[in-house]
Amino acid sequence: MRTIIPAVLIAMATVFLIAACGGGAASPTAEPAAVGNDGGLPLWRYVNSGWVSPLNDPSTDAFSRELRAAVITSSQEMEDFNRAVIGKRTKGTGVTLSRPEFPGSVVLVAYFMWLPVQGDPLSVVGLEIDGNRAVVDLELDEDSQGREYPYLFAPMTMVTVDRSEFPDQGPVEFEFRLDGQSMLTLSDTLD
Repeated sequence: MRTIIPAVLIAMATVFLIAACGGGAASPTAEPAAVGNDGGLPLWRYVNSGWVSPLNDPSTDAFSRELRAAVITSSQEMEDFNRAVIGKRTKGTGVTLSRPEFPGSVVLVAYFMWLPVQGDPLSVVGLEIDGNRAVVDLELDEDSQGREYPYLFAPMTMVTVDRSEFPDQGPVEFEFRLDGQSMLTLSDTLD
């Protein structure tokens, strides 16, 4: 009888671990489901998400609902962005945060001011590049799950795109669309 109890406990623990790990089924990744121009892999790779609070920004108040974005093409621009916002509850790991390798990468950042901190409500769902024009499709999940925090944080998403996907000459116009509506357009030379 004593040898049966440890065997039963081991069997139960094994079943629990298999169920917790997905039972051998493919687990979802942080990569988006949309695909690039060739119908294969997405044009972008996930870098980071979470919530930020811009520093010294008197143009917004607690009732603001506006999209902000940035195009980052160098380590210095990344440092400047990180100094301009306070990152709160970000979800990037060492692996994802090391994805932007400058000058071969372009990082696209978008954040929406202001929403209660709950879930992970802002994400890139599409990217189309046509010559010197890029359309970044964002999705805002208003019904995010999780505990709501009473602070003014902006849900943020950050992805990287290979520089080779963009034209060599001239500035690129980035149109950021939120839930299908054009919200913001930026122009960058990608230098």
